[in-house]
Amino acid sequence: ITCPGVQLKDKQELYLSVIVLGQYHKTECVPAVFPLFFQERLVFEKEFANIVDPGDLVKLLEFDTAVLELIQLVPPVGKVLATYEENTRDFLFPDPKLTHGHRGLQREVLMKRSPSFTGIAPKLRFSTTSVISDSLLVLGRSHIQ
Repeated sequence: ITCPGVQLKDKQELYLSVIVLGQYHKTECVPAVFPLFFQERLVFEKEFANIVDPGDLVKLLEFDTAVLELIQLVPPVGKVLATYEENTRDFLFPDPKLTHGHRGLQREVLMKRSPSFTGIAPKLRFSTTSVISDSLLVLGRSHIQ
């Protein structure tokens, strides 16, 4: 996360909170000095029962929201400095012009800064890789794929 020219008033560490597919993960904490480097791989897995058509999965992902928050460990509960929200479909499968067809290419987006955050909006650089696989479900004694 970059934010040229911005120095944080509070010196407590920061982390990135990520909610995707209804699951929450957070990164390790880093010092409160820009640029912030989160060199981590966060894995989100979800099974969608009763989804057979990929088009139905796309529709489901369009109604889900991926949320990323930059949080500083300011007592008592932490302070949200900036957020980024996007429907999960576009978050996981960005517009082809952004990725140029290369798997896992880095993307850059501007986060929305909170009212308490002074300075320009932080720029978040990240990449996503998605894998969709079929599975065999066992319902009672019948098997469906």
